[in-house]
Amino acid sequence: MSKITVKQLRERIYQFTEWAKGTPVDAYLVIGEKKAVMLDGLEAASGLYEMAREVTDLPLEMIVLHGHPDHAGSGCGEFIRENCPVFMQEADYPLLKDFDIFYPAEAFTWMQDGEMFDLGGISLQMMSLPGHTPGSCVLYCKEEHILFSSDSLGSGDIWMWLPHSLPLDTYEKYLEEVYEFLRSRPDTVIYPGHTEQIPDYRRDGEKYMDLAYVEDLLENTRALISGEKVGIPVPSLAHRMGEIDVRTLQGKIMIGYTYDPAKRRTSGKNPESGK
Repeated sequence: MSKITVKQLRERIYQFTEWAKGTPVDAYLVIGEKKAVMLDGLEAASGLYEMAREVTDLPLEMIVLHGHPDHAGSGCGEFIRENCPVFMQEADYPLLKDFDIFYPAEAFTWMQDGEMFDLGGISLQMMSLPGHTPGSCVLYCKEEHILFSSDSLGSGDIWMWLPHSLPLDTYEKYLEEVYEFLRSRPDTVIYPGHTEQIPDYRRDGEKYMDLAYVEDLLENTRALISGEKVGIPVPSLAHRMGEIDVRTLQGKIMIGYTYDPAKRRTSGKNPESGK
């Protein structure tokens, strides 16, 4: 069984890392004056709820930023069993069943784009960012200048090749909105869902991302849509999902942008071939 470790990032922010067999995965606890909110539910390790209780005795809630099993896993189930409010975008609920996670719909409160969460002295603003999954989102904490992004921006690399991932031109529209939001807040620190993957492209070497990474992500998204860039095949991933023509490329900062060429545009047409 993988273990969970806890690190205090700020006075009111804690990072919970599950050292899973594959890729370590992160959840974050934001503590206000009235309540505390856990962002994501890790994968298979047990004890997330109890560990949160060691940090705070305030009422606990959870926000699931997207419905993949390494973020809506065992910790999510613990919070549900403890009758904590759990929030998620409804568009990702079907993914849980696809990955053999069976939480009743009644256990969730569906979030709306732009929804604000007031924790008392600290707040979280939800922004939809569908792409990696249909219900992916980010959460902005204005008091701490932090954006929590789970997998919606990737963690040094991004997976946009999954069968339920949206076309790149759909993702581009929402990504542009997040990018413009961050441009007016250039000091924002971004904590994603897998900090151990982040390339050390800043001098301090800390495990977070920033505006430069999002700019690189947006530029590569646009280049793939236009056909300016074409990644190299990744046969090992293609075999996992029914022989999809999975491709990947590297950006200036990004270590990998993995995508399905058939879903570059909503129409399914590639500009250089018309197919």
